[in-house]
Formats: sequence, structure tokens, C-alpha cells
Amino acid sequence: MPSQIHASYFLLVITMLIWAGGWVSGKLVTTTVPPFTAGFVQYVPASILLSMLLLLTRSKQPHRYGRAELKGFVLLGLTGFFGYSILFFVGVKLTTAAQGVIISGISPAAVAIFAYVLDKEVLDSRWQYLGLMVSFVGIIFVIGIQALLDFQPSYVIGNLIVLASMFSWGLYSAIGKRVMQTVSPLEAITGAAITGTIMFAVGAVAEQFWTQPGMQSPVFWFNILYLGILGSFVGDTLYLQAVKRIGPTRTGVFLNLVPIFGVVLSALILNDPIYWTFVVGMVLIIAGILVINHSPRSTVTASELSVAVE
Repeated sequence: MPSQIHASYFLLVITMLIWAGGWVSGKLVTTTVPPFTAGFVQYVPASILLSMLLLLTRSKQPHRYGRAELKGFVLLGLTGFFGYSILFFVGVKLTTAAQGVIISGISPAAVAIFAYVLDKEVLDSRWQYLGLMVSFVGIIFVIGIQALLDFQPSYVIGNLIVLASMFSWGLYSAIGKRVMQTVSPLEAITGAAITGTIMFAVGAVAEQFWTQPGMQSPVFWFNILYLGILGSFVGDTLYLQAVKRIGPTRTGVFLNLVPIFGVVLSALILNDPIYWTFVVGMVLIIAGILVINHSPRSTVTASELSVAVE
């Protein structure tokens, strides 16, 4: 048992590194193709692989999904795959990968907010809500204070769009809790991936994705396959396995590594500048999330779906 737990910890660190690299890849992808094309090409392989995994792991008895379950898949695809990803690609195109990945640290707080709004799910202690305030102060350092020191409109707009993507992710996670009352987490993610891909397909056709010059670029294909296969399929699968083995609370704490890894990778690969306001903001966001997650929850909630698609 201890060896399995240690293996889960190791794989979680690798998963967080993969997801952090997704911000670098996302930035590179946005320089080659428009956002709908990027999302469509990313999620086609992810949807295929998730569907194959679902078919291999499910029971022989076929499951017929009702109208409510199909509606749930559509809502998950709209908020967690289409909504989140389109905001992600547009936002990271306007800002730096380093700023975007720091802001992404707010996602557990966004999950907690929508869990309360939709299901009246409260934190275990009132003082844990202090974590929400601390996290948002961290966001102010990244978006607001840095803008006062070095105002660049595209960064401010991009950061706000990235922040909106985190709230779309929070809504996705809250909806996922309801959907998972009747289907497994893998079924929920697979259904969401397929419906999200269909939504992206409409926009990709409008962009005439087959004519995009960036589709001929090796840089595009390397990074889009990284996002689709490593980020969406391998990362989500490893994360769900960790949730199953060590629980959502201990697993969720590892998400705090994504901003740290992301900032380092952005500086090394993209030469993104790292200002003191970013470091202060990142520390405050991580500290706030640790406060929110301090007390273990007795039940598995939307945390099982709180995996970074990007």
C-alpha cells in the first residue's frame, strides 16, 4: 500500500508538470492557428483515446444514456471543454504563459464558489473562506498591481479572459458533481470531450481549418498533440487514478504545483519575464488554496472533474 501511494505521488508530480507545460504549448499554438481550429484538433485525439479507454474498462452490458445524462454531457462539454478552452486560447494569446498559469491557480477557489452557488456546498470551517480572499488578493497582484507598474492593455485583457476561463472551469466542476451521480467520472469526461469537440468543429469549419497555413507547421502539431494526448488524455487519466487511490483532497493539493512549474517552464522556454508581483501573487494564490483545502472533505465532490484540460 505505501508503495502504491508513493507511486501515485510521483505520477501526480509528473501530471502537474505535463499540465504546466500545456500553458507553454498553448501559447505556441495560438501563434500558428486560430482558437477554434486549435481546440478542434486538440480534442479529436483526446476524444478518441478517452472513448477507447471507456470501451475497454466498462462492463459488457451496454449502458443507455437518458435525456438527462446527455444534457449533462452537453453542459460539461460547453463549460469545461469548449468554454474553458476557447477562453484559454484567446487569453493566453494576449498575455504571457507565465501570467496565465499563475492565474490558473485560482481554479480550486472557482470550484468552491460554484459548488456553493449551485449546490449550497460549504467549506468545513468559516475561516477557510479567508483562503478565497487571499487567493483573490494574489490575482490582484498579477492583474492589477503589475498593470499599474507596467501597463500593457493586451496583458490586462488576456489575464481577465484567462480568469474567466477559470470560472468556466469552476462551473464545469460543479455541474460535473451532479452528472456523476448517475455516471462514472470517466464517462462524464468522455461525454464532455466528445460534445466539446463537436462544438469546436463548428467554429473550425467556419475558420476553414484545412486552409490554415499553421496546419503545416511541425511546431503546431507537436504542441497540439502534446495538449490533446499528454495534457487531456494522459493527464486526466493519471489524475483520476490518483483520486481513486488517495482521495480528492490529497490529490487536489498537488494542483498547487502547476503555477510553480508553469512559471519556470515559461521563463526557460519562452523567456517570459518574471516580476516580483508575479511571485507575490503566486504565493498568495497557493496559500489561499491550501487554506481552503486544509480540512478533509468527507465526500468526493467536483474535485474528480477538476483536472486541467489544458
